[in-house]
Amino acid sequence: MLVGQYYPRPRWVPGTPHPGSYAVAGSFHGKLKDLTSKEITIETGEDQLVTIHRSRKTKFLKGTQTIKPSDIDLGTMVTVDAHEEPADLSLTALSVTVDTPKKDGAKNGEDK
Repeated sequence: MLVGQYYPRPRWVPGTPHPGSYAVAGSFHGKLKDLTSKEITIETGEDQLVTIHRSRKTKFLKGTQTIKPSDIDLGTMVTVDAHEEPADLSLTALSVTVDTPKKDGAKNGEDK
């Protein structure tokens, strides 16, 4: 007999998620379409709308400075870092960062 057969093992029921298996983090980049006290909606580059829940722990940043959510205008390009809630697999925003425009040496893509 094998000794491993007699030790109690944690039970896993098929169809239930493994603890921590859905703690996936992701970043979403796009144009801010709507910002409420509960949700953030952005339009991605693929013309898709992504709605992400917002909590009181969600931070709003411009560079390294903390800002108020009301300081962000609709249509502003933002990056939202989010994680998935294990209970219902919904997205919750960790931080919302206002994207700063990239400075190019050439104007309109022309080289001099």
